[in-house]
Amino acid sequence: MQLAAYCELLDRGVDTIRFAEPGRLLVFERRRALLGAALVTSGNHGSRPGEQLAELAPHHNLYAQQAGMQSRMFARINAVCEHLAFMAVAPASRGQGIGRQLVRAAADIERRRGRRMLTGFVWDDELVRMYERWGFIVSPPETAMFFLREKVGHLHAPSLVGINLKEGSRLIVLPLVPAVRSYDMGTANEPFPAVVGVEESFDPTHLELPTELAELKERMEALARQQMTLYGPEHVRATFDAFLGQSRG
Repeated sequence: MQLAAYCELLDRGVDTIRFAEPGRLLVFERRRALLGAALVTSGNHGSRPGEQLAELAPHHNLYAQQAGMQSRMFARINAVCEHLAFMAVAPASRGQGIGRQLVRAAADIERRRGRRMLTGFVWDDELVRMYERWGFIVSPPETAMFFLREKVGHLHAPSLVGINLKEGSRLIVLPLVPAVRSYDMGTANEPFPAVVGVEESFDPTHLELPTELAELKERMEALARQQMTLYGPEHVRATFDAFLGQSRG
């Protein structure tokens, strides 16, 4: 359905480049015959709060904080990944490496665009084995994890975020850069691969502050900027140090 809708846009001459994040349709043709196609779209993982947050729903402030943090983390994941929404080869042309060439072409395009991983979903065990041969990381059925590493000084602060998949489905991830790799979060008997998809300096802006604290933070920062403009940074630093010393006393 998604491929048909995209093709209809192209047939009608719609300029998809005007979209915020246009999809890319790759086709494999031979003697003007269509033998295979792949559709790549922007990542949209974790668009809704995970079911694991349901038990926090009665605690409105805590739920809002956790849902906000999860949303920000997935926004960072989606910013560095593209999604293989569709890939198929005509039955009579299978076994010729056409599917692998389509995926390889899609990966090369997204790597040049600065993306770090190419994701997709599969339901069939035979397809799982095929994508594993092509270098994809495969999640367990019905659940998947992304493992983010944030650098704080000389240390790394890990963050783990999970998504619930449709029944029987698996998430597949093709690393496009060395920083993306499988990370075993499970046990020897039940391995649970996660993916390191984002590794960067720690940025606390992805934490969701309550409105009152966010407004107070903005007012204090504005006051500090005003004081430094009027009296200079040394005077302001001495004033804050004196205030903190009195508070501790």
